[in-house]
Parts: sequence; C-alpha cells; structure tokens
Amino acid sequence: MGSPTRPDRPRRQVVRRGGACGGVVVALLVALLLAACGQAGVPGGAHEVVIAPDSADAPEGAPAAPSGLEATPAIVPNPGDERVTLTLFYGSRSGLLDPWPWRRTVDRPQRTADLARIAVENLLQPPPNSPFVSVLPKGTRVLSVSVDDSQQTVYVNFSQELVKNHPGGSYGEGVTVHAIVQTLTGLPGIRRVQILVEGKPVETLAGHVAIQEPLERFLIVPGGPIPEGAVAGPEGADEPAASAGPPSGGHAGGGGDGDRAGAAGEGAEDSGWSPWRMDVDDAVMNFFQSEVAQGRMQWLTDPVEAARYLATTYGFYGWDEYVLLHRTDPGEGSGRGEALVRVRHGNSYYTLHMIQPREQGDQGIWVIHDIRSRAVQTGRKPVDPEVVRSWQEEVDRGTNLWRLDPVDTVRRQGALYGFDPFSDEFTVVQMDPEKGQALVRVKHDGRDYEVVLVQPLRRGEKGVWWIETIRAVAATP
Repeated sequence: MGSPTRPDRPRRQVVRRGGACGGVVVALLVALLLAACGQAGVPGGAHEVVIAPDSADAPEGAPAAPSGLEATPAIVPNPGDERVTLTLFYGSRSGLLDPWPWRRTVDRPQRTADLARIAVENLLQPPPNSPFVSVLPKGTRVLSVSVDDSQQTVYVNFSQELVKNHPGGSYGEGVTVHAIVQTLTGLPGIRRVQILVEGKPVETLAGHVAIQEPLERFLIVPGGPIPEGAVAGPEGADEPAASAGPPSGGHAGGGGDGDRAGAAGEGAEDSGWSPWRMDVDDAVMNFFQSEVAQGRMQWLTDPVEAARYLATTYGFYGWDEYVLLHRTDPGEGSGRGEALVRVRHGNSYYTLHMIQPREQGDQGIWVIHDIRSRAVQTGRKPVDPEVVRSWQEEVDRGTNLWRLDPVDTVRRQGALYGFDPFSDEFTVVQMDPEKGQALVRVKHDGRDYEVVLVQPLRRGEKGVWWIETIRAVAATP
C-alpha cells in the first residue's frame, strides 16, 4: 500500500532471534502518522456504514470475563436507537504518513465486546471515494472478540490471513498494529489490546513488531514515554524548543527582527521529515478541503476541534482538554493561517501547531503541523559570550530592544525552554541593575518556576539579559 518512493522512516520495534536468552530486542520505529477524518453523527451519510452488533465467544486461550461482569452491559442498558461514533484508522494510498483517523457512526450495542468487534470489522472497510485504504491484509477476517472487563483488555482473534497475507516491512507492519490498537483503545472500557491469530498469541505479524503481550495505546509525542511497539518521535523532536518559540534564524535562542514572539514555531518547514506534518499528503489535504466545501467534516474548519480529532492518531483522546492559545491570520508569519492549541493529556501538556494548508479563512481546513512538549527544561544555561556580544550589538543598533527587559526576555527567550509566551504569567520578583541580576517568576501549566537572569556584558538599562538558571518552585502544601 503506498508509493514506492516513500521518505525514509524510522523503524518501530524490531524482533531479533538469537543470543543467549533468545529474547526480544526492542528497537524504535519513529512515529508515523498523519491524520484524517470522516463523517460523524449524520445518519445515512455518504461515508457511513451501519453494522449490527454480533456477539462472539472468547477465543481459545483468552481468559473469560469474570462471572459477575459477563452478563452486565458495559456500555448502556436498553440502548434503543442510540448510535455511537467510532474513530477508526486507515492508511493513505500515498503511504506517506499512516494511519489516519476516520469517524464512522454505528448502532450502539449493549456489550463492549460487540462494539469492539464492530470497530475492528470496520477497519476492513475504508471509506469509499476517498484516499484511504485498509491496513489489514486482504482476506483477513475477525473470528471473535472478547473483553476482560477487570483488566480492561480486549482480545481480538483474527484469521490466519492477518499473518499469511501481510506484505511485511517494519513500516507496514507497524501501521497495521498501530491502527488496531488506536482504534480499540479509543473505545470506553478498553485500555489494552491483545492480538490473536487463530485463537493464539503470535510473536509478530511479519517479524518486526512484538505483539505477544497486550499493547496499550501508543502516545507518540516528543519527550514522551516509549510504549511497546512505538517510539517518542523523530530525532531531535524533544530538544529544548518551545510550544510557541521565537522566530527561527539568527542566533540560538531566537533572533530575526524580534518584532513578535514567533507565531507557532516558524521555520518548521526546514526541519526535515516529521511524523506530525500532516500537510505532506496532498491527496488527503485535497480530499479534506473538498469535503468541507460540500458541507461535510465542518469540524476541520475550527483549529481546536480539528486538533481534538486529528490528535487521536498520536494517542491523545477526544476527551482530553484542548485550549486555543493563539491564532494568526494569513500573512502574519508563513502567509497562511496558523494556530496553537494546548492539550492536557493526563498530567502532561503539549502544544499542537495547527496550519491551514489549503484555503485560508473560515472555510479552510486545519491540520497538525507539529507537536511540542510543554515540559520546561530546568537547570543552568551557561553564558555563550559570542551570542551575548551579537545580541548587544543588535540592541545598540536599535533592534530587539526587548532583550533590555528581563520579563520580555523570559517571555520570548524562555520559549526555547518550554515556556509559553501566550498563556503563561510572567512576573518580575527582583531586579538589581547594579549587579546585573534579576529574578522572574513564571506560572506555567499550573506550576511555578523561577528564572534567574544576568547581564553578562553590560549592566544597567543598556545591557542585554541572559537566562542563566531555571528552577521549579516546590508546591506549597
């Protein structure tokens, strides 16, 4: 599936036999993905398939649900005419960044196992007249599905074609596993997925991704934990860079004209291949824009709702907290609409850089261009004499005058270390121009930090400030 000339991609999880223990060696496959959507909540839509629930017995070797829970509806009793929207994952015909999410509305069954079976069977049916394809091998059948409610684990039993007909390759194998796991862990009551073939666990589908144990949802973010079968992100993605950093170019820590606090990570265009650049697939972008023009998929015209939907590819949930931090009109930075959306996932925060890759304005679609961890990089930041001299020369020429203010310096320069110039609170606590020292407190995502600044070259109102130390403030009991 896909073009023979794909960009280089990192690998997922490699299984090698041999060695004294004959164990499994886990390597990395950098996050693939790109995202998409489908029609939701419109009965009888062009891209909607309704499948009646079909109960199934537990496959051989899978533990039965506890007797006290086995007969208890896991979703809602007497659902009647209720329907539920599933988020499914498919590949792109281009094979650029898979898998993509797609919404489909189905009748709501009573049992979680029935809903899981409906979801998996829908993975075999990509939306018609779209650039999406199934990532399950041809001929694959779903034999049975059962759920252990006590462990929140679903056991999905496939026919032998899942292995026999799989085209192989670490990337393709990873996409298949990724699509199955993300689809099922998006259902209520399911946290883990055990893939079975003809009723038994298998080590891999095609020799690369270990699946003999239950898999949890893949969270593919810079600086995040590495789940089984996936990785944190491309090399360098978790470097000290901001959710909304200063303009690229110039010296380390920002440069350029300094007239604004850098809208949404400019310069990402030149950063090379990234698993978060959804705009690289022209066919999908054109399809999305066409759907919006025909009155469908309208959530893609709102950066927050588009983020809520598309971020499911990377392991976020639709019920995570999404907040719009900043939005720019076309022409302010890259000449297209850009926005920053903060996501709270559990106890961690991330910033999604959204762009409008096709039309601008109210009818333009929004997609994810980049993801940044909002974790603050604490510690000491040694002074770079050469950089400081260049900054001082710029100020003396009348540019980047914000470097003469310690608060503005933290607001802009601190973006390199995880602070957010749009949503954080910055307060000067202490400033001693004679000693060339200042202390600024920052409230960032519910935590307080202290930033120590110095004037290493010239003290007083004409000297530039340098962030020397960032430390977290202990929470008050």
